[in-house]
Amino acid sequence: MNEWDGSANFSAYTEVEALANYRSGRALDAYRDERLQKYEPYVRFFRALGVPPDGLRVVDIGAGSSAFLYQLERSGVLLAGTALELSVSRHEFAERWRHDAGFYRVTNICSNFADVRLSPGGFDRVSVLDDTYLYLRPESEDYPSLLLGAAHEALTPGGSLVLDFRNDLPLARAMAPEGRTFETDLPASNAFSRAVYRQWSSRDGRWLRNESTYFSEDRERRHKVEVTEVCDVDALAVSLPAYGYSDVSLYGDLAMTAFDAEKSARAIVVAKK
Repeated sequence: MNEWDGSANFSAYTEVEALANYRSGRALDAYRDERLQKYEPYVRFFRALGVPPDGLRVVDIGAGSSAFLYQLERSGVLLAGTALELSVSRHEFAERWRHDAGFYRVTNICSNFADVRLSPGGFDRVSVLDDTYLYLRPESEDYPSLLLGAAHEALTPGGSLVLDFRNDLPLARAMAPEGRTFETDLPASNAFSRAVYRQWSSRDGRWLRNESTYFSEDRERRHKVEVTEVCDVDALAVSLPAYGYSDVSLYGDLAMTAFDAEKSARAIVVAKK
């Protein structure tokens, strides 16, 4: 396996959010609360896009622990949610949380999105959040097109696809050949206390390799490798009408600030069926 082999993404989250990492009920609850708080701005964003009288029908691809859908349900705007997550440990975390908290409007499915047939016209929103879209092309050149087509089929007329990911194009252009290393302290609710990140770009500027090492207070260490696409957001937006989307909007944050290709840290793409 070479350093740009995107198949590493399929196992990158093998042990992420494993229930064994949370050694008390208090630690587990603190982490769950932190995850729900993270998605409060996303819920406001989805409200701003519009909510049907009966609530939203949402499929979230790369759902992780399903915290976004749970926050939608807790906020009273979710009619039905479907969470697709490849990682077994994250799926198990989501299922335990669903049973513990009674989030019965959400169905958690442990699968690659490419292997799931979504109900045609069954959803008001298809969400692909937290950089999930950037993992697709390194895994398979066909995956972005497959996702865009599958999402369009799953949406009801007037429904929207929402993509949320890092805008890495300015970073990749400016990155030194040796890449960069940085570290950060993690929230007290996290199972690990500190993370060190190593990141560098491919020679053609198409990919970023992201290596993360996590350290706990008792010196336990976990290592994770991901290969992500450096996405040209404007080119992506131009391509969407070919998949049947219209009214494409680009935002630089969840406050709906206009996207700036050179300055925005994130890109939020909203495309209507």
